[in-house]
Amino acid sequence: MKKLNKFFLMLFASSLFLASCSSDDNSPNVSLGQYDNGVFVVNEGNSTITTSSITFISNSGAVEQDVFRNVNPGAAELGTYLQPMFFDNTRAFIISGSANKITVVNRYTFEYIATISTNLQNPRFGAVANGKAYVTNAADWMTGTDDYLTVINLSDYSTSTKTLGVWSERIIEENNKLYITNGYAYGDATSVTVFNPATNNVEATIQLGFNPNSFEEEDGILYVLGSEKLAKINLATNMVVGIPITVAASTSAGAKNLNVEDNKIYYTVDTAVYAMALNATVAPSAPLLTYESQSEYGRMYGFAVNDGKIYIADGGDFSSDSKAYIYSTTGSLLSTITVGVGPNSFYFN
Repeated sequence: MKKLNKFFLMLFASSLFLASCSSDDNSPNVSLGQYDNGVFVVNEGNSTITTSSITFISNSGAVEQDVFRNVNPGAAELGTYLQPMFFDNTRAFIISGSANKITVVNRYTFEYIATISTNLQNPRFGAVANGKAYVTNAADWMTGTDDYLTVINLSDYSTSTKTLGVWSERIIEENNKLYITNGYAYGDATSVTVFNPATNNVEATIQLGFNPNSFEEEDGILYVLGSEKLAKINLATNMVVGIPITVAASTSAGAKNLNVEDNKIYYTVDTAVYAMALNATVAPSAPLLTYESQSEYGRMYGFAVNDGKIYIADGGDFSSDSKAYIYSTTGSLLSTITVGVGPNSFYFN
């Protein structure tokens, strides 16, 4: 009898063990690598090669500086003046504007994969569509007529180019179309280009009447921000909906850093963060929060809103390590984190 009871106890315990293993195997929260479940901060650095770096902040709050060099001590440097990263399902693409190259790493382990260095001249931003990466290039900086896309075949990292002929900056993919802001940092164009990767041609140019600096898509609407105006574009018709909203005075530092999160529009003016509903027709008069900055050129240098938190990167003096601040979406400061030189963007992994 004792032997029989022991047999059933072992069988019961085994069933629990198998059930536990089965549950774990199906869990969507299984980590894909050391740098899964957290946020990367891109520190662009300055003209000194060792000043550019990537900081990782885990969801638990642990901070690791300089993750690329930590994981790849023998790899070539990333280059300096790092631009915002972009991802596909398994890879992260790190753009160096000064080195005219893109370093490819595993987005979850940060292990080095490849370097792309052909057909790039002052590369700016990138996005992935249909198995290819598309990177905007400012070319010689002096004119927009030579701005172009670098098209990267992600199966072998071979490249080709496609001339856009207008100041070209930020780029995002939505429903197999690419949308590109024309102008902002190095030009005065006032439009958004619609590029079709299937035909490799510009499909439309949407005139805004103002110079766009940031944009984001939500439910078929492209929200586009300029220093004074916010426009909404219906992507089904490529038409601006209604009259753009005035969000900042011409005498102010100008609005920038548009983010859309949880049915709200967030943007910044100088050191202040503003928030309003997606369907708002009038901009808020009072900010959600403000932070203190002594930076001459790096106020709100990086900005993002994700999962109920607001992330702010201060550019500092661009010669020493700077700070990132994490706030709640009600405006309470949650943490202050030391990051690298010239932090310019956040990427959630």
